[in-house]
Amino acid sequence: MKLNFYILKSSLVGALGGLLFGFDTAVIAGTTHALTETFRLTPGQLGLTVSIALWGTVLGAMTSGIWRTDRIS
Repeated sequence: MKLNFYILKSSLVGALGGLLFGFDTAVIAGTTHALTETFRLTPGQLGLTVSIALWGTVLGAMTSGIWRTDRIS
């Protein structure tokens, strides 16, 4: 089986996306204490805040390809 450039490039982009999502998760986990103290968040509010940030990264990753393909054509 021959490995073509498109499959290799897609695999690398997917791997980098997973790496960046994990990095973002670690950064958010490091700020939860400061968020709780600064904004006096309850555990439920903190959970909502963290989930909104993570959903933002998911939506950003999903829609970034749309903007890129519009520039090419």
